[in-house]
Amino acid sequence: MPARIYLIRHAESTSNAERRYAGSSDSPLSEWGRRQAEQLAEALHAVPLRAVYTSPLRRAVETASPIATDHGLEPVLVPDFREHGLGDWEGLTLSDVETRYPELLKQWYDRPNETRIPGGETIDEMRARVVPVFREIAGRHSDEILAIIAHGGVNRAILLSVLDAPLSSYWRFRLPNAGISLVEMDGDRAWLMVLNDTAHLR
Repeated sequence: MPARIYLIRHAESTSNAERRYAGSSDSPLSEWGRRQAEQLAEALHAVPLRAVYTSPLRRAVETASPIATDHGLEPVLVPDFREHGLGDWEGLTLSDVETRYPELLKQWYDRPNETRIPGGETIDEMRARVVPVFREIAGRHSDEILAIIAHGGVNRAILLSVLDAPLSSYWRFRLPNAGISLVEMDGDRAWLMVLNDTAHLR
Protein backbone atom coordinates (compact mmCIF):
# COMPACT_ATOMS: atom_id res chain seq x y z
CA MET A 1 0.00 0.00 0.00
CA PRO A 2 1.25 3.53 -0.70
CA ALA A 3 2.42 5.97 1.92
CA ARG A 4 -0.03 8.85 2.39
CA ILE A 5 1.75 12.14 2.97
CA TYR A 6 0.13 15.36 4.11
CA LEU A 7 2.48 17.95 2.65
CA ILE A 8 1.93 21.24 4.48
CA ARG A 9 3.36 24.70 4.06
CA HIS A 10 4.15 26.34 7.40
CA ALA A 11 1.68 28.85 8.82
CA GLU A 12 2.13 32.59 8.37
CA SER A 13 5.47 33.88 9.68
CA THR A 14 6.36 37.40 10.67
CA SER A 15 8.32 37.64 7.41
CA ASN A 16 5.24 36.58 5.41
CA ALA A 17 3.15 39.19 7.20
CA GLU A 18 5.71 41.88 6.33
CA ARG A 19 6.06 40.65 2.71
CA ARG A 20 9.73 40.01 3.46
CA TYR A 21 11.91 37.36 1.78
CA ALA A 22 12.95 34.85 4.45
CA GLY A 23 14.51 32.00 2.48
CA SER A 24 16.78 29.92 4.71
CA SER A 25 16.85 32.57 7.44
CA ASP A 26 14.71 32.08 10.53
CA SER A 27 11.51 33.84 11.53
CA PRO A 28 8.78 32.88 14.01
CA LEU A 29 5.09 32.56 13.33
CA SER A 30 2.94 35.67 13.44
CA GLU A 31 -0.07 35.82 15.78
CA TRP A 32 -2.29 34.76 12.86
CA GLY A 33 0.21 32.04 12.00
CA ARG A 34 -0.06 30.58 15.51
CA ARG A 35 -3.83 30.41 15.08
CA GLN A 36 -3.37 28.76 11.69
CA ALA A 37 -1.11 26.14 13.28
CA GLU A 38 -3.79 25.30 15.83
CA GLN A 39 -6.39 25.04 13.08
CA LEU A 40 -4.12 22.67 11.17
CA ALA A 41 -3.88 20.48 14.27
CA GLU A 42 -7.67 20.46 14.55
CA ALA A 43 -8.04 19.57 10.86
CA LEU A 44 -5.66 16.61 11.20
CA HIS A 45 -6.91 15.44 14.60
CA ALA A 46 -8.78 12.43 13.21
CA VAL A 47 -6.00 11.45 10.78
CA PRO A 48 -3.94 8.54 12.21
CA LEU A 49 -0.53 10.10 11.67
CA ARG A 50 2.43 7.83 12.40
CA ALA A 51 5.11 10.54 12.09
CA VAL A 52 5.53 14.29 11.68
CA TYR A 53 8.60 15.58 9.82
CA THR A 54 9.55 19.24 9.62
CA SER A 55 12.06 21.69 8.32
CA PRO A 56 14.33 22.83 11.18
CA LEU A 57 13.42 26.49 10.62
CA ARG A 58 11.41 28.03 13.45
CA ARG A 59 8.31 28.87 11.42
CA ALA A 60 8.00 25.23 10.33
CA VAL A 61 8.75 23.75 13.76
CA GLU A 62 6.16 26.05 15.37
CA THR A 63 3.62 24.81 12.81
CA ALA A 64 4.54 21.15 13.28
CA SER A 65 4.50 21.17 17.09
CA PRO A 66 0.71 21.41 17.68
CA ILE A 67 0.09 18.71 15.07
CA ALA A 68 2.66 16.36 16.57
CA THR A 69 1.56 17.02 20.16
CA ASP A 70 -2.06 16.24 19.27
CA HIS A 71 -0.91 12.79 18.08
CA GLY A 72 1.52 12.10 20.93
CA LEU A 73 4.48 12.45 18.58
CA GLU A 74 7.73 14.41 18.52
CA PRO A 75 8.47 16.35 15.32
CA VAL A 76 11.46 14.95 13.43
CA LEU A 77 13.68 17.77 12.13
CA VAL A 78 15.01 17.26 8.59
CA PRO A 79 17.78 19.75 7.73
CA ASP A 80 17.35 19.23 3.98
CA PHE A 81 13.76 20.49 4.20
CA ARG A 82 14.96 24.04 5.00
CA GLU A 83 13.68 26.64 2.55
CA HIS A 84 15.32 27.60 -0.74
CA GLY A 85 18.30 29.82 0.03
CA LEU A 86 17.63 33.31 -1.34
CA GLY A 87 21.05 34.79 -0.65
CA ASP A 88 21.20 38.57 -0.80
CA TRP A 89 17.40 38.87 -0.92
CA GLU A 90 16.90 37.37 2.54
CA GLY A 91 15.56 39.99 4.93
CA LEU A 92 14.50 42.35 2.13
CA THR A 93 10.89 43.27 1.50
CA LEU A 94 9.29 42.75 -1.90
CA SER A 95 9.44 46.53 -2.38
CA ASP A 96 13.19 46.49 -1.62
CA VAL A 97 13.79 43.80 -4.22
CA GLU A 98 11.64 45.56 -6.82
CA THR A 99 13.76 48.68 -6.33
CA ARG A 100 17.23 47.10 -6.15
CA TYR A 101 16.90 44.08 -8.48
CA PRO A 102 14.13 44.86 -11.01
CA GLU A 103 15.60 42.88 -13.93
CA LEU A 104 16.59 39.90 -11.80
CA LEU A 105 13.16 39.84 -10.18
CA LYS A 106 11.51 39.77 -13.60
CA GLN A 107 13.80 36.90 -14.64
CA TRP A 108 13.01 35.08 -11.37
CA TYR A 109 9.31 35.11 -12.24
CA ASP A 110 9.74 34.52 -16.00
CA ARG A 111 12.53 31.89 -15.92
CA PRO A 112 12.91 30.60 -12.36
CA ASN A 113 14.79 27.50 -13.49
CA GLU A 114 17.50 29.70 -15.04
CA THR A 115 17.90 32.18 -12.20
CA ARG A 116 20.36 32.34 -9.32
CA ILE A 117 19.84 35.06 -6.75
CA PRO A 118 23.26 36.38 -5.63
CA GLY A 119 24.52 34.24 -2.78
CA GLY A 120 21.59 31.86 -3.04
CA GLU A 121 20.70 28.44 -4.44
CA THR A 122 19.18 27.66 -7.81
CA ILE A 123 15.89 25.82 -7.58
CA ASP A 124 17.59 22.85 -9.24
CA GLU A 125 20.14 22.75 -6.39
CA MET A 126 17.32 23.00 -3.87
CA ARG A 127 15.39 20.19 -5.57
CA ALA A 128 18.51 17.99 -5.56
CA ARG A 129 18.70 18.08 -1.76
CA VAL A 130 14.94 17.93 -1.09
CA VAL A 131 13.42 15.30 -3.38
CA PRO A 132 15.70 12.33 -2.56
CA VAL A 133 15.07 12.85 1.18
CA PHE A 134 11.32 13.11 0.56
CA ARG A 135 11.33 9.85 -1.39
CA GLU A 136 13.47 8.10 1.24
CA ILE A 137 11.05 9.14 4.00
CA ALA A 138 8.06 8.00 1.93
CA GLY A 139 9.74 4.63 1.37
CA ARG A 140 10.28 4.28 5.10
CA HIS A 141 6.54 4.68 5.75
CA SER A 142 4.90 2.31 3.28
CA ASP A 143 1.22 1.79 4.19
CA GLU A 144 1.40 4.59 6.79
CA ILE A 145 0.20 8.18 7.04
CA LEU A 146 2.57 11.00 7.87
CA ALA A 147 2.83 14.78 7.74
CA ILE A 148 5.68 16.89 6.38
CA ILE A 149 5.77 20.58 7.25
CA ALA A 150 8.08 22.60 5.04
CA HIS A 151 8.09 25.71 2.85
CA GLY A 152 6.68 27.12 -0.37
CA GLY A 153 9.82 26.45 -2.40
CA VAL A 154 10.49 23.03 -0.90
CA ASN A 155 6.90 21.89 -1.39
CA ARG A 156 6.87 23.17 -4.98
CA ALA A 157 9.98 21.11 -5.72
CA ILE A 158 8.33 18.01 -4.24
CA LEU A 159 5.04 18.53 -6.06
CA LEU A 160 6.73 19.17 -9.41
CA SER A 161 8.64 15.92 -8.90
CA VAL A 162 5.41 14.06 -8.11
CA LEU A 163 3.84 15.47 -11.27
CA ASP A 164 6.99 14.86 -13.31
CA ALA A 165 6.73 18.52 -14.33
CA PRO A 166 9.66 20.77 -15.32
CA LEU A 167 11.14 23.35 -12.96
CA SER A 168 10.06 26.02 -15.43
CA SER A 169 6.55 25.38 -14.02
CA TYR A 170 7.66 26.54 -10.56
CA TRP A 171 5.19 29.44 -10.44
CA ARG A 172 2.24 27.64 -12.04
CA PHE A 173 0.46 27.07 -8.73
CA ARG A 174 0.21 28.90 -5.41
CA LEU A 175 0.95 27.34 -2.04
CA PRO A 176 -0.70 29.42 0.68
CA ASN A 177 0.45 29.41 4.28
CA ALA A 178 -0.97 26.44 6.20
CA GLY A 179 -2.29 24.89 2.98
CA ILE A 180 -2.48 21.09 2.82
CA SER A 181 -1.62 18.93 -0.16
CA LEU A 182 -1.94 15.14 -0.10
CA VAL A 183 0.45 12.85 -1.95
CA GLU A 184 0.48 9.06 -2.19
CA MET A 185 3.80 7.33 -2.83
CA ASP A 186 4.36 3.69 -3.75
CA GLY A 187 7.99 3.12 -4.69
CA ASP A 188 8.71 5.25 -7.75
CA ARG A 189 5.01 5.84 -8.40
CA ALA A 190 3.36 8.97 -7.04
CA TRP A 191 -0.10 10.52 -7.10
CA LEU A 192 -1.21 14.02 -6.17
CA MET A 193 -4.56 13.57 -4.44
CA VAL A 194 -5.22 17.07 -3.03
CA LEU A 195 -3.60 20.43 -3.79
CA ASN A 196 -3.64 23.47 -1.50
CA ASP A 197 -6.61 22.71 0.72
CA THR A 198 -7.28 25.68 3.03
CA ALA A 199 -10.87 24.87 4.06
CA HIS A 200 -9.70 24.39 7.66
CA LEU A 201 -8.61 28.03 8.02
CA ARG A 202 -11.14 30.36 9.63
